[in-house]
Amino acid sequence: MRDFLSNPILVKELRERFRTKRTVWILTLFLLIMGGIPLGLLLISPSSAGTLGENGELFLISAAIHYAMICFVVPALTAGAISGERERQTLNILLTTQLSPRTIVWSKLVTSLAFTSLLLTASMPLYSLVMLYGNVSPEQVVKLVLFFAVNILFLGSLGLFCSTWIKRTAVSTITAYGIAFCFVVGTGLLFFFLGEILQQIDPERYSQAVVWSLPELQILAGINPVIVLFAILDDSLMPSVEFAFTPWLFFACCYLALSVLFMLWSGYLLKPVRRRWWSWKKRPVRVQ
Repeated sequence: MRDFLSNPILVKELRERFRTKRTVWILTLFLLIMGGIPLGLLLISPSSAGTLGENGELFLISAAIHYAMICFVVPALTAGAISGERERQTLNILLTTQLSPRTIVWSKLVTSLAFTSLLLTASMPLYSLVMLYGNVSPEQVVKLVLFFAVNILFLGSLGLFCSTWIKRTAVSTITAYGIAFCFVVGTGLLFFFLGEILQQIDPERYSQAVVWSLPELQILAGINPVIVLFAILDDSLMPSVEFAFTPWLFFACCYLALSVLFMLWSGYLLKPVRRRWWSWKKRPVRVQ
C-alpha cells in the first residue's frame, strides 16, 4: 500500500488535477447546478417548495440531478486517461518503467475517482435543505451515498476501459457515454418493453402483478440504476415492482463485479506483449 500511494503516476496526477483552475471551475459549476434548483424552488414559491419537501419530491429532484451530473462528469474524466498518454506519445515511456500495467490503470482510476469523490462529498451538505422538511430518513441518505459511490466506480472503470481499448480520446469518450446510456436507459426500456409485450401476448396468464414479479424481469430491473434509485428514494414511486431481493444491494454487487472486470481487462489490454487466452503451444515431444 505504501508503494502504491508513493508511485509517481499517482503523485503527479493528483497534483496536476487538484492544482489547476479547471478543478475549481468544475467544482463551482457542479455545486451551482446541484444547489441552484432547490434554492430556486425555495425562493420562487416557498409554499410549493414546502409541499414538495413534505411529499419527498424535492429529495427526488435533488437526487436525480445529482445522478445526472455524475453520469455526465465521470466518463469524461476517465475516458482520456490512457488515450491521452498515447496521443501525447508518453505511453510507451510509461510502460518502460518498473510500474506494472495494472498499477498504471489503478493509479489513473484512483486519481480520477479522488476528484469525483470530492464532488460527491462537497455536494452532500446540500441535502440538508431537503431534510429540513422531514420525510427523509438518514438510512435513505446513506443508501443514496453508497449508490452514488458504486456508480462513480463503475462509470470511472468503464471510461478507463474505453480509454485503454480505443486509441483516440474523442472516440473513447463517445463510446463510454454510449455504453453508459445502454446501462442507464437501455436496461430500463428493455424492462418495461418486455413487460408490456408479455401482457399483450397473454393477458390472462401474465397480469400486471405477475409480469413484474418474474425473476428475469426483476433481475433486469435490479441492474437498472434509475429503477434502483427510485426504490431507494421511495418505494411508493414504483408500486407495481415488488422485488424479491434487496435492489440496491443486488445492484451494488453486480456493478462492483463489472468494475473489477473492466479494470482487469484494461490491465490486460495495456500490456505491451500479451498472450491470447485461446492460443496454445505444442509441447515438445520427448525422445525416450
